[in-house]
Order: sequence, then structure tokens, then C-alpha cells
Amino acid sequence: MSNEDSGGSDDSASRARFAQAIEITTATYDRVARNYAERNDTISDHWVERMEQLVELLADNDARQPIPDLGRPGDDATLEEYLNFVPVLDAGCGPGRDTRLLASHGLPVLGVDISQGMLDEAGERTARRLPVGFIRYALMDLRRLDLPDASCRGVWCSASLLHLPLRSAPRAARELVRVTRPGGPIVVFLKRRAPDSEPEKMVTYEHLENDEGQRFFAYYTPDEARALLENAGAEMLDVTTVPGMRVSDTMGWVSLLARRPV
Repeated sequence: MSNEDSGGSDDSASRARFAQAIEITTATYDRVARNYAERNDTISDHWVERMEQLVELLADNDARQPIPDLGRPGDDATLEEYLNFVPVLDAGCGPGRDTRLLASHGLPVLGVDISQGMLDEAGERTARRLPVGFIRYALMDLRRLDLPDASCRGVWCSASLLHLPLRSAPRAARELVRVTRPGGPIVVFLKRRAPDSEPEKMVTYEHLENDEGQRFFAYYTPDEARALLENAGAEMLDVTTVPGMRVSDTMGWVSLLARRPV
């Protein structure tokens, strides 16, 4: 049973404590988008390796289920028209760093985020015409993706589900699986936690003078992270832990590679 459906006093206390967690986090990212982009403009080796695995699995699935080559979408293409290209979904794209790297593999990419500030930053950092691949950005909530079933060839979700309370994350995980076409790969990165540590908390964003916003974080053991995706209907391919990229990030990450069953 998922956290959002389990009920009980613990769940009620969590709802009360983190009732505005997503709204507060979104407001913070709206304000700090440029600073965040500048501080996170490089991608670590493991993220690159995971993306290469994603691209390889996408090619394998495309070979089994070919996608028509429609050329390049027009600049005025609606979202409905863009979905004809069966894009890779960058779920929680932030300022678009990973979105642009995915597109560099010659892929159509749809980057979505709940923060308009982040999307504005992503738009400024993304060339209108890319040498290869193409990108569209859209404002969306991972808990309620405005996308048809099986409309994306795969999903990349880096450091996004971790901003959802544990009671809400299962709904978002089901959405990621729902919009992935059968056989499509799904990559998710979550913050790792020790079994005896606090699973949810608000953390101050301390990298701007005179503007210290709050961000919500949820933390997962590897087993909890695996269960999150498996309970959403994904078939797990690999679960590994990755060291943090900063001294303060002592527990690091849980890196998951899965796919929607065929």
C-alpha cells in the first residue's frame, strides 16, 4: 500500500507538517533559478553513464517498435503536434541542463517543470535551433502530467521526485510509468538516506544573499527507492548508490534504471 493511501496518524502528521512543501519549494526555485543553474551547470560521470544507458535502451526499443521520422517540428508546433515525435520526457527539467544533453544525442525532448522560473531559465539557456535533436519546454506537475498514455519514448527524472512528500511520490511515479511507451526506459535519481535518519525535511537554500528560501526533500533507502518504481508498475533493471558531488552531501544518491514492461 502506498504512503498516500495508507492513512493513520503518522500519515496525518506528515500531511500537516508538509502541507505546503511543494508550493514553498516551487516558490524558492522560481526565485533562485539563475543561481541554481550557475551552480549546477556540470554533470557528473555517473549521470553521463546513466544517460548513455538510457539512449542505448531507447535505440533497442525503437528497433523493436519503429517511430516514424517526421523531420524537425516547426517552431509553432503545438504540444499535441510535438507529441507526434514521441519525445523523451525530462521530468523536472529545471534549467534544462540534462534536457540539452539528451537532445545532443539526436533525440526529441520534452522538458517539464512545475517552476516557471526554472523554465524561463531553461529557455534562455537553450538555443532556438539546435545542431541535433530538438526541445520543447512545458509547465507541468509531475503528479498530474498533462500527457496521453504511452506518449513518451522514455523518461529521465533527475532530482525531481525527491521534492515530493512521500505520500505524493507514488502518484508521480505512476505518472512516469503511464506516459512511457511499452518497453521504454525510465531513469530516476533520488536522495539516499540511512535507515535511522529522517525521511523528510525542509532545507534552507543558502546560496543567495538576503534570499534564503526553503526546499523540501524526501530521502530513500535503496530498497524504498526500488519499491517506489516497482509499485508504480516499472520493471527494475538496476539500482545503485552514487556518492554525493558535494562535501555536504554525505549520503549521496540512489540511481535507478527501469522500464515500462512490454
